[in-house]
Amino acid sequence: MKILDRLPWPVLFLPVVIAWVWVELSGYQGLNGQDAHDYLRIARAWTQWSTGGERPLMAEHPHGYPVAGALLGAVLGSELLGLRILSMVALLIMVATLRGLLRRAYPRTRWLDAFLVVAFVTAPFLLRYALVVMSDVPAIALLCIAFSCTVRWLIERRWLWLFMAIAAEVFALSVRLAAAPVVLLLVLAAAHGISEKRKWYWALALLAVGTVITLCMVPVHDLRSLITSSPLAEWSPLNLFRRTLVSDDGTLRYAVPNIVYVFGVLVHPGFIPIGVLLLPFVRRADLSPVHARVALLVLIGYLLFIAGMPFQNDRVLLMAQPFAVVLFFPAFTRAMDFVVAKGIRPAWVMSGLLVLQGGLFVRATVPFIQQAQVERELADQVNAQHPQRVYTHGMGAAFGNLCPHVEVTELWYGEIDRFEPGAMIVVRPQNLSEQWTGLPPAINWQRAQAQGVDPVGEHPGGWVLVRVR
Repeated sequence: MKILDRLPWPVLFLPVVIAWVWVELSGYQGLNGQDAHDYLRIARAWTQWSTGGERPLMAEHPHGYPVAGALLGAVLGSELLGLRILSMVALLIMVATLRGLLRRAYPRTRWLDAFLVVAFVTAPFLLRYALVVMSDVPAIALLCIAFSCTVRWLIERRWLWLFMAIAAEVFALSVRLAAAPVVLLLVLAAAHGISEKRKWYWALALLAVGTVITLCMVPVHDLRSLITSSPLAEWSPLNLFRRTLVSDDGTLRYAVPNIVYVFGVLVHPGFIPIGVLLLPFVRRADLSPVHARVALLVLIGYLLFIAGMPFQNDRVLLMAQPFAVVLFFPAFTRAMDFVVAKGIRPAWVMSGLLVLQGGLFVRATVPFIQQAQVERELADQVNAQHPQRVYTHGMGAAFGNLCPHVEVTELWYGEIDRFEPGAMIVVRPQNLSEQWTGLPPAINWQRAQAQGVDPVGEHPGGWVLVRVR
């Protein structure tokens, strides 16, 4: 009987192509949210620098992703297209990397390509972020390369693999600083493979080179300011047991303690929809291979670390997904063998899973498409009023790209004593009262109302546009 294995590469990546076509037909360009617009702005700034403009400085995001987008955009004629292609190609690189790792670990395995399709290619959140202007998927792809090279170093003890692992980790940090906990855990795993004293000299030399390169990409003073002004400064073991957290995302409330929430990535329908089906097939022997032990170290270490942070979101949890999925592969093979033993056609099972995950992907992506539409419509309303300045919360980066002749002030960054008369304010009052009470966005809105504002317009979703008296 032919097993669903060793699918041709075009078939393996067909879901990505279909998803890309769908978002294109919907008019979505992968651009929504503060970070996406920031990445596009930085990429365009690097393009301008190459023609004599001012060199962009790192303020919040490392510049590896936008620089690569600018370079690719110079070839394609569009930084936006360059950034989008980088995200999509990163998913393909991730799948190819883990395919090679699992093929080496289980040379006689079955169901590998079927597993990759349902666990990676059509994983709802992962596929969604592969179509969005975000650094997450490129960073995760680099971490997967570092993971694969670390495993090969531990098995073969060839210094080339250690060097390649460190190089991939450095590039991952240049793309997304949130990769640091995973990088540290992979470095600890690699250090375990150094048994002879003289080899420590080489390891320390490689780590020193990696540190120097990282500090060149992220200057020390920038790194220090990022840490002190980020939720990392509020890390606490008490956060593992809290359900109400206050951070840069406002006040967040969870139904379960934070530690339970983060480990939900194993069964969450947005991350690993098949996880809950595979749990009965998990065995202790699955942890015997080297790659499984490293993956378990990274998974538990990373989830415990982020559970101590004062916030969570799908982007943070997404970084744990590849390591969780790799651990599930043996359980997937047992589950499919069980299906065959019961006389059920594997093709029907796979079809059902793909339809289910396709629906989950659409459900996860539609809000992004709608948010992008809201950003464009609000920007059109602002441009129609021709203000010199606009104050906003959550739309600062979007207005910075879509309202080029307007000075934009984000209410999130600090309290404002007095607002410029004639300026516009664009906010969602209900969101400010529910999530930002006592924090700068809500305080600034209250001060603006006290100073005096006149209604200009409204938008579905609770957005209001007012002009300062």
